[in-house]
Amino acid sequence: MEREEMLIYLKKKLTPKRYVHSIGVEYTAANMAFVHGEDVQRARIAGLLHDCAKCIPVEDKLTKAIKFGIPVSDSERDNPDLLHGKLGAYYAAKKCGVSDAGILSAISFHTTGKPEMTLLEKIIFVADYIEPNRRMIRELPEIRKEAFTDLDRCILHILKNTLDYLKEGDTVIDDLTEETYRYYSALQKETTC
Repeated sequence: MEREEMLIYLKKKLTPKRYVHSIGVEYTAANMAFVHGEDVQRARIAGLLHDCAKCIPVEDKLTKAIKFGIPVSDSERDNPDLLHGKLGAYYAAKKCGVSDAGILSAISFHTTGKPEMTLLEKIIFVADYIEPNRRMIRELPEIRKEAFTDLDRCILHILKNTLDYLKEGDTVIDDLTEETYRYYSALQKETTC
């Protein structure tokens, strides 16, 4: 599927705000890919499609994941909205014809991250957080600079902010997010020693 067809598909599936966000992530991911040496086209596709399942009603996300044979963690069962990454990868493959496993993985893990992310996974994880249409959140200007200068430090910074925010709101925290935080925290300690 060409980009224009993807845009038509997304316009049907997303709210106007989520559609604008997706274009912002595509733009940011392309710029980050250019700076960090990732394939720009792969980054654009992953960025554009990363939230293609975001607007599925929360109550339908778990049902669809089970129907499609997508593994569901306890955290995702407790908060089915966390499934939008995995469902997004499924729809990117089935509805948009994406067969690149790296792109699909970047879409799957764009919310939680995961230990030992590939460069593309890192870029989509970060681009989703820093894209230009995001409301100003704590330390965002600093995080945006880190995105282009020290990707692993940036990921750790985003994970810490995300976990702090989720703990303040008493929200379900995905185990994978905490595991990813521990991994990048240990990695940062190794590189500063």
